[in-house]
Amino acid sequence: MSKVQICNRALSTYLGASRINSLTEASPEAEQCNLHYDDTLQSLLEMHRWVFAKGRQILAVQVNDRVGEWGFKYARPSAALKIHWVNDAETARILMAQNMHPDAPRDVSQTDIYSDVENATCEFTKLITDTTKFPQYFADALSAALAANIAMPITEDIKRAQNAMSQAGDKLDMARVLDEEETPPLGYRTVPDYLTMRGVY
Repeated sequence: MSKVQICNRALSTYLGASRINSLTEASPEAEQCNLHYDDTLQSLLEMHRWVFAKGRQILAVQVNDRVGEWGFKYARPSAALKIHWVNDAETARILMAQNMHPDAPRDVSQTDIYSDVENATCEFTKLITDTTKFPQYFADALSAALAANIAMPITEDIKRAQNAMSQAGDKLDMARVLDEEETPPLGYRTVPDYLTMRGVY
């Protein structure tokens, strides 16, 4: 599914609005999609530990400028949108198998990671913009989320906007569940408790 197809699904399926041929065309629909698409994508990627967007990297050691606070300073991976854990890879695997959080104490900035773990590995969510790499369930959730974000400017209808928001929440819940099923259980779960309580998972 292409970027334009994702936008058209948001417009036609969820909002009953006119379709577009390009994000650069001179139409209110294209303008709103172009304005909100990137932010919606990033927000959605940050909401869950998506299997298709997972990255793992051995961290590059930097000169430690906070000796006494932390044992090591590492460069934050340039592809990392959201850091999930920093630890020795084998230790992290053992902790997850025991249903324990794999993260070690750390301090993270946009460029650096401080940790007491030597030879640390980092697991993170990557910012993926290539729509051909999106599973169908994620593309569906992205279309619904985009529709919720552009509903009021496009339709000027509060009920339609509320309905779009409700559908976006449902699509996100389902996408999270389907994504969790992509990997075998290791004990450590990333499904939010509220999904389990609501009977979604």
